[in-house]
Amino acid sequence: MQAAFPLGLAPGLQLWSIREDLAGDETATLRKIAGIGYRELEHYRMPESPAEFRRKCEDAGLKLVSAHFDMPFEQFGSQKTIDGAKEMGLQYTIVVFPALRSLSGADAQRLSFSELSARYEKISLDDYKWNAEQLNLYGERLKKAGMQLGYHNHAIDLKKFNGGVAGLDTLIQGTDPNLVVFEMDCAHVIHAGADPISYLRKYPGRIRMIHVKDLKPGYSISTTLDTEDKDTDAEIGAGVIDWRRLFGVIKPGNLKHWFVEQEGKMDHPPMESIAISYNFLKQM
Repeated sequence: MQAAFPLGLAPGLQLWSIREDLAGDETATLRKIAGIGYRELEHYRMPESPAEFRRKCEDAGLKLVSAHFDMPFEQFGSQKTIDGAKEMGLQYTIVVFPALRSLSGADAQRLSFSELSARYEKISLDDYKWNAEQLNLYGERLKKAGMQLGYHNHAIDLKKFNGGVAGLDTLIQGTDPNLVVFEMDCAHVIHAGADPISYLRKYPGRIRMIHVKDLKPGYSISTTLDTEDKDTDAEIGAGVIDWRRLFGVIKPGNLKHWFVEQEGKMDHPPMESIAISYNFLKQM
């Protein structure tokens, strides 16, 4: 079955895509995911019972490969998080957003979205350099625990600073390849006005995972905090992204995993959307 997919590698599913179904009935939803054909999963949070959720996935014939965890870094790198990730059987634990040095040690979740947006509008190159240092620190801690640290970009990470350097480049160049890998969200890169293909060519050994989602025609270029919340997403193959060209620049073996993720308002219900995307990718 895998040979039919790009690079002979079947896509996994980022569970954020069907979060409402999952909240309603985990067991039934996981079985439906497996029924579509998906076999690998990426979670978007730490389950209340990591070991129990892993068992439910395995009972459905699904494997948890990675998961996204909340910030701040202090919470991300805590022993509780590491122990939970082990119980889930994860290979990768993924940081999903840059931290602000000014919020170090603070609970950013207590801030309103408008307060956070105002602070993130002032994110600096120094913030990204500090993030790179933190990623190296926690990457080493996770490596000792038998896991790999990754970083997933959002559109804000393509914001450019002095000399046209983007935050994402600063993170890639400032982190140890043995400690930190990258999960590039292709649509977020495009949404920010950049080209994911140029990143795949520039950093072939650093981008080990990708997210695939499509964008409807007429999307606006943006690097603000709420970029990914705008109603511009489409099922894979129903948008403007040239997936054959994108996969054509990836050398076999460099990409270890890739995940379908459906965000924002879609034209179909979530479970139907992930099936449409899966079937399109299977026939590429």
